[in-house]
Amino acid sequence: MSSNQQQSPAAVAAAVASCRLRKQQRRRLAAFDFDHTIVSQNTDTVVRDLLPTEVTSAKVNELVENDCWTEYMAEVFRLLHEQQVSEARIRDTIRGIPEVPGFVRLIKHLAKRLHYDLIIISDSNSVFIDEWLRAHNLADCFVAIFTNPAEFVASGRLMVRAHHQQSDCKLSASNLCKGRVLEHFVIEQDLRRSIRYDHVFYVGDGNNDICPVLRQRACDFACARKGFAMEKHLLRNRSKLKLRAQLLIWKSGFDLMDQMLALPQLKTPQLQGDGEQTDQDADADADADGKVPEVARRASAVAGPTKSPN
Repeated sequence: MSSNQQQSPAAVAAAVASCRLRKQQRRRLAAFDFDHTIVSQNTDTVVRDLLPTEVTSAKVNELVENDCWTEYMAEVFRLLHEQQVSEARIRDTIRGIPEVPGFVRLIKHLAKRLHYDLIIISDSNSVFIDEWLRAHNLADCFVAIFTNPAEFVASGRLMVRAHHQQSDCKLSASNLCKGRVLEHFVIEQDLRRSIRYDHVFYVGDGNNDICPVLRQRACDFACARKGFAMEKHLLRNRSKLKLRAQLLIWKSGFDLMDQMLALPQLKTPQLQGDGEQTDQDADADADADGKVPEVARRASAVAGPTKSPN
């Protein structure tokens, strides 16, 4: 290339920036808690209750009082192995936990029809979440799952470790700050994949779901389950907490989907990198105007309340 054909550094930088803008995707994100949000019970306590009552020791209870839930569950899993509770029984128990009514349908609709990015941020563990999602044909609906890593080792014992260790956030457990996880995911999507989220929905129920919604923007949505700790805490302390996100209170997945589809902000189709709406997005908009596809199954029962660390 001759010198008069060469581009200046500024022109090259402008071309690169232009290319990045053309490829940038504007999308929507829905982040979900798991226990008492997607599933109707606490996965940890359901499995813990496979133990005979007399087996739970004072040492185990002390771990709960000291806010060491992951260590507590590690001890529970040791006792389950000691009591010869098999991997198959644990997996069967997890698969049998019913959904919160409407959440299978909601998740499939958001992921497959409206093309949202979905993630889970949960203080459960990877074995429980993966098992339940596969049993309900939801594994391919989520782009990422953030939880405590777990696995069954050769002996049949379930081992779990903390997602991370933190002491900065007083609203969160030491092993998982959901706000930090959500914030980092959004930033990474922008920097590494040129995906920016016009709206972020956070769906939860417990006190450890407060931190992520306090990091949301005014264009985002904090979705709290009616009658649970998250809703009560936000309503009681809303002005003090300076919640910027719009608050949606939901009773079921059906209710939440109705509220989301009715939002005027979501009537605008999502734009891909070329700035054009896809045929799939047009179909999704038609659904948003009133036609909701019949997908997945409804829960046949809702379990009663269980003790939860959340």
